[in-house]
Amino acid sequence: MRTAFRVTDGMRSEKPSVAARAYLKAGFKLLLTHGIDANGRCTCGNRDCPHAGKHPIAEFFPNGANSATTDLDLIRKGLRQYPNANIATTLEGRTVVDVDGPKGKAAVDALRLPKTIEVRTKRGRHRHYLGALDDGAFKGDQVDVLTGSNRYVMLPPSLHESGDRYRWVPSRVKEAVPVPEGLVDLRASKTEAVGRTGKRGGPRHALKVGERNDVLFRTACAIRRRIDDEKVIFDMLKVANATACEKPLSERELRRLIGSSTRYGETREELFGPPVQREPLPMEWLWYPYIPRYGMTLIAGDPGAGKSLLTALLLATVTSGRPWPLSKERPTGNRVLVLAAEDNWQRVVLNRLVKAGVDLDNLHQMYKFRALTNDRLELLSEHMEEWRPDLVVVDTLSAYMGGGRDMHRQNEVGEFMALLTEMAEATGSAIVGLAHLNKQSTENPLYRIVGSIGFAASIRSALFFGPDPDDPARVALAHGKANQSEKGKTIVFEKIGGGRDDVPVLRPFAFSDADHYDVCRVQKNAVGRPSSEWQAAEEFVLEYLSDEPTAWKAVQLAAEARSIASEATLNMVRADLAKSGQIVQIGKGKQAKWIRGDPEPEE
Repeated sequence: MRTAFRVTDGMRSEKPSVAARAYLKAGFKLLLTHGIDANGRCTCGNRDCPHAGKHPIAEFFPNGANSATTDLDLIRKGLRQYPNANIATTLEGRTVVDVDGPKGKAAVDALRLPKTIEVRTKRGRHRHYLGALDDGAFKGDQVDVLTGSNRYVMLPPSLHESGDRYRWVPSRVKEAVPVPEGLVDLRASKTEAVGRTGKRGGPRHALKVGERNDVLFRTACAIRRRIDDEKVIFDMLKVANATACEKPLSERELRRLIGSSTRYGETREELFGPPVQREPLPMEWLWYPYIPRYGMTLIAGDPGAGKSLLTALLLATVTSGRPWPLSKERPTGNRVLVLAAEDNWQRVVLNRLVKAGVDLDNLHQMYKFRALTNDRLELLSEHMEEWRPDLVVVDTLSAYMGGGRDMHRQNEVGEFMALLTEMAEATGSAIVGLAHLNKQSTENPLYRIVGSIGFAASIRSALFFGPDPDDPARVALAHGKANQSEKGKTIVFEKIGGGRDDVPVLRPFAFSDADHYDVCRVQKNAVGRPSSEWQAAEEFVLEYLSDEPTAWKAVQLAAEARSIASEATLNMVRADLAKSGQIVQIGKGKQAKWIRGDPEPEE
C-alpha cells in the first residue's frame, strides 16, 4: 500500500490518456467505463442505461473492479477503442467519502474532519483518504463511505451524464490525509436501523448479506417481466431493500442491481429500429483459434472417446494458467464453472481433475445434476454474473436440456443455445458444451452430432475428438467449424497412465495433417469389395508414392487433378494404408512426409 497520494498536474489533465498515465504512475489500479456520447447517452448503446458513464467496458474489464489493471498498454488500447471512455479506480488501500446532498455535507462538516484532497462531482464531493476503513463500506444519510479493492470510484476527467466533468478541487491541500476514525459516526443511527428492520411493521426474518443481493435481483427480474417501468421497479425494490434487509444496499448499489436485471426481463417492446451498437467490438479468445470468449464452442466425439479427459486438460490449463497444448500462449483468465452430468463427482470427476492438475481454488461446480429449466437458467446467469468464470463446461448439452425440451427439435435447441450464448455475451465467458456423435456414415461430422442441427448452427467453434487416424492408440482434436478465425491445427494426444489404481491423463504429442473428417471416420468392418472410388484412391496412392519422402499435400493435389477421389476418401485411404504398413509417415506435424512401406506378407 502506498504511504502517500499526491494530486499532480497530469491528474488534472482533460486528456484521459495523460491523466491515466499519471494515475498509474501514482500506483492506482484503473478500469475504463463506458462514457457519455454527444447526445448525453451512455456509449454502451442502451438508451435507458441506468448507470450511464459508470459501468465497466466488459470486453476489457469483464470482472469489473476485479479486472482493474496497472498495465498502461491495456489502458491505451481501451482508450483507442473507446476514445470517450471514463476512468475509474479501485479503492484498495484508500477510502472515499461520497457526499451526495446537503444533509450529507452537513453531517460531514459537523464531524470537522481533517481537510483532504477532493473531487467535485455533479451532486457533491468525493473526499479521498489514505488507508482502508476497518469496518468496511457503509451508507449514511446522503453520504456513502466507500473502501476496499472490490469497489471503484470515478476519476477526473470523466464525464457525467449531465455534461459536467469530474474535477479535482483546487486547494492548498495537495495530498490525501490518513483516514480519520470519526468517519464511523456517519453511520445511520441505531434508531433508524430499528425502524427499518424492527419487529413492528418489519420482516420476521431479515435478509442477511449473503442472500440479500440474490433475493433482490430475482425480485427485480420478476417485477420486470410484468412491469417494464424503471421507476416502479426502483420504488418497489427500495421498499423491500429498506424493510426486508438486515443491512440494506446503498441507493447506488440498488440501482446497479436493478440495471443488471434488464438483460433478463425480456419485456422490451421495440423489436425494430436503427442499430444501437455502432462500433464493432474486438474479438477475444480464451484459446485462439479454438475457443472464443463471448460465445459457445462445441466438443463432439463418440461415447468413450475420452472427451472427459480432454475436459480435465482444459480445466487444468485454465485454472493453473499454464500454456495451451503445443503452444506458448496461456489462457486469458483462470476461473472455471463445471456442470457435469454423466459421471459421479467424488469418485470419478474429482480424481480425474486432480490428476490433470486442476487448481480447485479456481473452480466452481453445480453441486447436483438438475436439468436447466428456465428458472435454473436464471440461477446459472446470476452465478455467472457474480463469479465471472472464464470457462464454463456443460457436459453434456443434451443432458442439461432436460425432458422439458426436445433435443431433436431445432426451435427448442436453438432457444436453449441462444440463452446460453446470451450468458456468455453478458459475462465474457467461453462456454464449452460437450456432445456425442451418432453412428451415421455421413461425410460431414457436423451432421453426426446427436440431436438437432441446431447444436451445430448455434455455435462459433466446433471441435471434434476421436482416434488419431495415423495411430489408433492416440487421440486427436480437430477443428471442424470456425466462424471467427481460421481453423486451428489438429492436435494429437497420448494417453498416459491409467489402470486399476490410476487415472489416465492426456499429454500433447504433435500436430497432425488429419482433419475432422479423418478423426470422426466411422469405423466399420469391410464387407465385400471396396467401392470403385476407394479402390482407385488406394491404387493411386501406392503408385504415386515411392522411396522418396513426399508431402501428403502433393498427393492430394495430384489426385484432385486426375479426379481420382474426394479429399475425405483420400485421407481415409491414407489411414487404412498406414495401418497396414503399406505407406509410412516420416516426421511429424507440418514437416511430415510419406513413403511406400514394406508390409510383412500375410501368413
